[in-house]
Amino acid sequence: MLNDPEPYESSIADLKILEEEIFPINTAFQKVFGTDKELKLNSIRLAIGSNYNDYVSIGENDLIKFDVKPTLSGLMNFIKENKESILGFLDCEYISEEGNVIYLNCGKKNLSENIYSIKLLILASMQQRGFFLQQEHKYYGLQLYIIIESRNANDIKLFELLKELNIDWELIFFRRKLAIHDWTEIECEKNSENLKSFLRAKFETLNYFDVNNILRLIIKNQLPFKVANKMGSLLYRMKNERAIRFQDKKFQESPYQEDQIQQDEYSITLKKAEVAAAAKLACTYLGIKKKIKFDRDISNDEILKYEEELTNM
Repeated sequence: MLNDPEPYESSIADLKILEEEIFPINTAFQKVFGTDKELKLNSIRLAIGSNYNDYVSIGENDLIKFDVKPTLSGLMNFIKENKESILGFLDCEYISEEGNVIYLNCGKKNLSENIYSIKLLILASMQQRGFFLQQEHKYYGLQLYIIIESRNANDIKLFELLKELNIDWELIFFRRKLAIHDWTEIECEKNSENLKSFLRAKFETLNYFDVNNILRLIIKNQLPFKVANKMGSLLYRMKNERAIRFQDKKFQESPYQEDQIQQDEYSITLKKAEVAAAAKLACTYLGIKKKIKFDRDISNDEILKYEEELTNM
């Protein structure tokens, strides 16, 4: 041996995995994006020989030397022409930071205005190795990943590709939405700074003082994230509706003050009684029965007045 061995065992995957799982994806990909769009072959290592104890391996760079186009289509044609001598495909990359062994890596960038890239990976995860050993009584279990980077989740081409692959995109988006919501809730309840950032980003008309007053009330009464989110939604609508009424009035006086009106909408700070009214309504709406403690300088009459305004929006 001329150098130190890699820190994993060598293993061979069956060619049927490529034929039955990967090449149909390539066909669907080209059907949606066009035959001129090719998934670039980044990493692969084929075992060529007479048996598993007598073979040599060739990688993607070796295929180029044999005039094989470095794409998934090129690989597919090469395998069809040389199937009798190809035993399978081997581990070709080891990602030490993640403990992943890569068997295939291919992808394409800048597919459309919305889709940045699509990548296909076949890997054996060290984290999943114990699971496969326990459930399947195998040392390795290969996993296929289709990784899509997109600016817009509602891209038509993306839906077409998922449809061609017989993937239930509605279920995926539903599960993704739930996962993001759960993650957001956990992070915001764990750290008030995260909650502050969430409110400022989601409800852009709530200014620094509005958000701080919401946070003070949430922390003082130990209210959950969903109450803060509902409060933000109610107060955001209140500010917007007031701004629309104000805008209609001002527009009649001068039709050139729209930018100034939008600035005023942000700069005017909500009263603490308005924040308190939103908290009471949010708890009622969410079925949270809790007596909320307010600052002493807030009168019940004011809270009731703003509760009525928020209710009638």
